[in-house]
Amino acid sequence: MKVCVLSKNLKLFNLCRDVIRALTREPQGEPYEVVLVDPDQAGDTSQKTDARRVEADLLIWDLDDVTWTNNLPAASAMAEPNETYDQVFVIGRRQAGEFLRGLPLGAGNTLLKPVNRATLQIFVEQAAARARSRQSAGQAASGDQITSDRPDLLQCLLMANLKLQVYDQDRTNFLARAVHDFRAPLMAASGYCGLLVEGALGPLNAEQLESLHRMQHSLRKLTRMASAMFQLSVGKQVERKLDLKPGSIETCIQHAAQEVGPFSAEKKINIALKLTPPKDPLFLDAEQMEQVLVNLLENACKFTPKGGQIEVRAYPNGGGYRVDISDTGTGIAPEHLEAVFEEYTSYSGSQDRSGGGLGLAICKMILTEHGGRVWAENHAAGARLSLVLPLSHPSGRRRSEVRADSKAKRAAS
Repeated sequence: MKVCVLSKNLKLFNLCRDVIRALTREPQGEPYEVVLVDPDQAGDTSQKTDARRVEADLLIWDLDDVTWTNNLPAASAMAEPNETYDQVFVIGRRQAGEFLRGLPLGAGNTLLKPVNRATLQIFVEQAAARARSRQSAGQAASGDQITSDRPDLLQCLLMANLKLQVYDQDRTNFLARAVHDFRAPLMAASGYCGLLVEGALGPLNAEQLESLHRMQHSLRKLTRMASAMFQLSVGKQVERKLDLKPGSIETCIQHAAQEVGPFSAEKKINIALKLTPPKDPLFLDAEQMEQVLVNLLENACKFTPKGGQIEVRAYPNGGGYRVDISDTGTGIAPEHLEAVFEEYTSYSGSQDRSGGGLGLAICKMILTEHGGRVWAENHAAGARLSLVLPLSHPSGRRRSEVRADSKAKRAAS
């Protein structure tokens, strides 16, 4: 099956490639091909040239990159219903009403930005099933097999699908606002605890200090959870540009180990650090990288029994810098090794490492923004969660080049 992404945006293309990789790994996986095509080259829109010039079983249109005329995409003239391929239109919410009014009946499916990976996978799977059906039949479905009610039914389904996406986005935005409001009282409570610990409001005995330290730890955890929920809610709707700076990954690891110290001490878990520093500092957002490491260490502590061991190894590895967090706890079932990092994933039970698709999902999002990756695997004694960060800046420039560019800008100013 061939999938053609008509877009100028590599982000949509990479998402499609990720979906197809997942499909090819399935037991009944079939060969897929995904190509990126500039929509301007797919046809001459001024002459309404037909998009059938692009040979594929599934066309995925990014309508942000298509010319709009009279409030309607010129691509709609190129998207007449066709039984030899499927189409998916990816649009922004503001375009939804105009697009549906101008969309030819039964022309294709519509996805609202930001595109949900799971939803896109469903559409790709459906297109693949229809492509197999067409190939087995040897020809497209004949017109007399299509009832006269089909266009109206398809239009209703298209509108219902789009409205459901809009409602889901509204719900997500509401949740994001609510979580954002939670953070202010959490920060206030943490501040008051800090004043008490420092003795600013009077002396405290050892037992009271211990209780306050535990409160601080719990408040920090709640604050991280609130931040994670907020980032997962709005992270894909707001294009963020990280200000990555040369930083010490070893310091981030040490701070994270200190942060989970009370948790590991309570279970008498020993955390051993074996750190080999990179030749040059890595480009990273130190605060976010600490959040990733805290999440991974807390996950390891949670599933390591009392008296267990956690080892953190950090070392240069090929073209990147790798961090392995190995524990002596329960392993991860092979079928869940990839799912643990997906949003909202939960396979229930006491061995659920996903954390409800929150802690590990935020790790994946932050590392992706850094140009890195994260994965899980099992070893002889338990589970291992690993991450890799690039040694160079995600833009592809080396540290020396970025440093020289910064000096040039300062000299120019």
